[in-house]
Amino acid sequence: MLAESRRGVICTPHPTATATGMRMLEAGGNAIDAMLAASAMLAAVYPHMTGLGGDALWMIHDRRVRTIVGIGQAGQRLPSGGKIGLRGPSAVATTAGALASWKVAQTISRNEWGSRLGWADLLGDATETAQHGVEISASQLFWQQQRKGLIEDLPDLHRLCKSDGNWLQSGDRLRQPQLADTLSQLARHGVDDFYKGELAQAFAEAFARLDCGLTRQDLAATRAEEVEPISVRYRQGRLFNVAPPCQGLYTLQAMAALQHMPVPENGSARYYHYLIESIKQGLLRRNRELHDPRSSDWDYAASLSEANIAGYAERVDEQRAAPWAESGRPADTVWMAATDAEGRTACLIQSLFHDFGSGCILGDTGVLWQNRAAGFNADPGHPNAWAPGKRPAHTLNPSCYLADNGRRLFFGTQGGDGQPQTQMVLATQLVDFARPIDQALRTPRFLLGRSFFDSTDNLKLEADIEPSVIRTLEDMGHEVEIIPSLSPYTGQAGAIAIETDGRRFAMHDPRGQGNSLGQRQQ
Repeated sequence: MLAESRRGVICTPHPTATATGMRMLEAGGNAIDAMLAASAMLAAVYPHMTGLGGDALWMIHDRRVRTIVGIGQAGQRLPSGGKIGLRGPSAVATTAGALASWKVAQTISRNEWGSRLGWADLLGDATETAQHGVEISASQLFWQQQRKGLIEDLPDLHRLCKSDGNWLQSGDRLRQPQLADTLSQLARHGVDDFYKGELAQAFAEAFARLDCGLTRQDLAATRAEEVEPISVRYRQGRLFNVAPPCQGLYTLQAMAALQHMPVPENGSARYYHYLIESIKQGLLRRNRELHDPRSSDWDYAASLSEANIAGYAERVDEQRAAPWAESGRPADTVWMAATDAEGRTACLIQSLFHDFGSGCILGDTGVLWQNRAAGFNADPGHPNAWAPGKRPAHTLNPSCYLADNGRRLFFGTQGGDGQPQTQMVLATQLVDFARPIDQALRTPRFLLGRSFFDSTDNLKLEADIEPSVIRTLEDMGHEVEIIPSLSPYTGQAGAIAIETDGRRFAMHDPRGQGNSLGQRQQ
């Protein structure tokens, strides 16, 4: 449902988290406060997708666009056996940057935006919910059904998916009392405890038992930082994203390339072809080069020069689909955003990488750790190869568009490789065709490459795309598979629009159970 207000608005992928964030706004908090409280609540109600043991990126706007990058780094040695795994102990091979990003964001909230809310205020609702439980989400039920074999093999996940040996069912309550204790510890001592205090010691002891290569010193070295956003001129405005090691660079490249092509009829075969082929080229470049820029002298900003953008557009054949045989990067994430009564916006995208992350809950902390280390390339000669202290290439990439006329748009989604693809649909609908956010979010989408559950590298199209459009795309050489309308394969997106007349709109994806709320008028 679309939310509207001339004060604050918020959207998240779970109604309980949305309500928690709105309570912060009603209590006099700002957009950052709302995101912090909502993110903590998602750890309690949506633990298969996000949590304290993951990474996070922020996109914040007041008078300018700012980004916070909270990405954990590799330890000083590889896990036991010398190889990073996809799941299990050998997947616990990078630290978690989410809470480091929370600290940076909360510092802005208090020192620059005047918040009076402390960690006890921000984490209180999540602590209580984790302790007393919440009805298990439809999303978790869906994912635990898909991953039953994996969950059986990873006993830590039984704490999240079973009760007394029985699988949780619809209507059952999910309780995480150990996570509640951890949230309570953070409320009392602040998020530094995660990296340098009693919690850090508990994590370090768990790392040693797992023999995953991480240490307490690695935790203490974890940093989040404000990073200058990257941007391109697009139509009558500017489109922003987050710099590498995040894949937003390739979202911007593909969007900028569209400006060198005729504007097609909305929903036509030409419309989808241009988007698909532009991001196809971007993903090929990403797979070759994306890595932690701290580890090299890579001048990634040069790739956004007008000459390079024109070159990307020239590589797109307007009549034929280019071949595609790249391995996909499915991933799970949450995107959420809030705008407060002052018009300030905070977007937060946070992730465990794959659903259920590494599958390892560290000791008695209740913290499920991510498997983001699987984002490193196994080829030791690749720019994204593992190295001590290095951050892996990252799929997270939230977007913001500032129009010349003062309209502001914020949007993002989950979905690994699907993130830039869905963002291109949203951006073109919102900007090129000036559609409201509810219509943009309902627009039929595509997914090039593998979904979460198959190994086919074809082009998946939602079923409500016109049959004649699908036939034309097939004639152009696209290998097409039809998936259901409003398919969760194409991500759980969300958007906020701030109009020039002061109205604020928010909505989360109709493909999921997320929602949005608007603050009451005074």
